[in-house]
Amino acid sequence: MTPVRVWAGLLCLKIDDIWYTNITQIVFLKLGTMTDIILGMGEVGETIFNLLVEKNFDCVGIDIDVSKCKNYSENRVIENPEYLHICLSGELGEFTDIILNWINKIDGLQAVLVHSTVKPGTTKHIQEKSKTPVLYSPVRGVHKRFLEDIKKYTKFISSDDKQLDPKIKKNLEKRFEKIDWMSTTKTAELAKILVDTTYYGWLINYAQITKMICEKEGIDFDEMWKFSDEIQEFLGNRPKMFPGVIGGHCVIPNLDLIDYEELKTISNVNELFKNSKKS
Repeated sequence: MTPVRVWAGLLCLKIDDIWYTNITQIVFLKLGTMTDIILGMGEVGETIFNLLVEKNFDCVGIDIDVSKCKNYSENRVIENPEYLHICLSGELGEFTDIILNWINKIDGLQAVLVHSTVKPGTTKHIQEKSKTPVLYSPVRGVHKRFLEDIKKYTKFISSDDKQLDPKIKKNLEKRFEKIDWMSTTKTAELAKILVDTTYYGWLINYAQITKMICEKEGIDFDEMWKFSDEIQEFLGNRPKMFPGVIGGHCVIPNLDLIDYEELKTISNVNELFKNSKKS
C-alpha cells in the first residue's frame, strides 16, 4: 500500500521513497494517466507518436514489424486507453477490418482518429460498424521533415457525428498545435486527395508538358519560365514547378483511391514524360 501522511496540514504521498505534497497531481499522474495508441509505426505513425510524446502524453506504438513497436508487447495489457490513432496504409485491402478488430480489442476508447489517406467514404463506413466515435484527420507535410511540418500546419479533423462529445474536441485540441474542423469525414478525405497530392501532381504535369515541348522546339526551359516570375510574385498564380518524374508513395498511388477518369491524365502524362527521358 502507498504510504500516506499528513504533515503541517498537507496530505502527502510517498512514491519511490520520495514524499510529495501535491497529491492531486501525483495521484493523477501515477494512477490515472491515459494512453494514446498509434497503430502503424511508419513515417506517419512515428511522427504522430513523437509529437504526442513531446506534449507529455503516454503513448504506445504498434506495428506488424515488432522492431518498430514502442512501449508495447503482445502480452502486455494497454492501461487506460483513450485515443486510437490509425496510421496504416489506406491501400490495405483489409484496412477497415483491421481497424474494427483493434477497436473491439481495446476497452474504454474515447475515440478513433484516422490519419491515413483513404478512399472517400471509408471513415463513415467504419463508423457505421462501431459505437466508438471514428474521426478523420489527414496529415500534411514533407516526409523528411514530417514532425516540423505537422507542427506548422493546421490539423484538420472531421466527424459525421453532429453531436460529438465536446470533451473529445477539447482533448484533441491539446494534442495538436492548431485545429480546424471540417463538416464531414468525406470532405476531409477528398481534401487530402484532391487539394493536396493530386493538385501537386497536376502542377508537376504542366511542368512535364512544357519541358517536353521545350525539348522538341529546342529552347531553354528555365529561360522560358522566367516569363512567369513576376506574374507569380504579383498574382501568386503562375508557380514554376520542377519537371521531374513523379515517384514516391503519395501522388500516383493516391489516384487509385478515387475513381474519376479525368484524373487519370496525371498518371498518363507522368508515364509519357518518363518514356520521353528514355528516348
